[in-house]
Amino acid sequence: MLPTSRVWLNVLRLGLLASAVGWGISFFFTFSTWEIATNQLYDMGANTIPYDPLLNYWLKMASAAFGCIGIASALACARPHAFVGLIRLLGPFHFFIAVTLAVAAYQNHLTPNLHPTFIPDITFCLIAGTLIQLPLVREWKVARKNH
Repeated sequence: MLPTSRVWLNVLRLGLLASAVGWGISFFFTFSTWEIATNQLYDMGANTIPYDPLLNYWLKMASAAFGCIGIASALACARPHAFVGLIRLLGPFHFFIAVTLAVAAYQNHLTPNLHPTFIPDITFCLIAGTLIQLPLVREWKVARKNH
């Protein structure tokens, strides 16, 4: 059930918009050359990555999949009533990704000097997930209280 309050619906849409932008930016890697993509990865803390056809393939595959999450989030933002099922999945999805990234960062002993974007990545997932999930939980509690 979607929020009936305009304010809470706007909070939900803000979360969906953040998700759309945060995941949609991955298309940069889908449509860029290996050289441009790896230069961006270097700026994000990666070591030199020599060209490898399989790595290039996986980069395109992963970035396209991530970008499609952005498209799905944008569609849900534009027409939330048509994408209620998807919206219900997006909040937990972002929390799952945040936990996965936090565990991976811990296991790999990441520091901001080593990988400057891991904290923003985790923070993005937590904020987007909260902005999506909070209005849904609130609406569920209101509906449960009224019945």
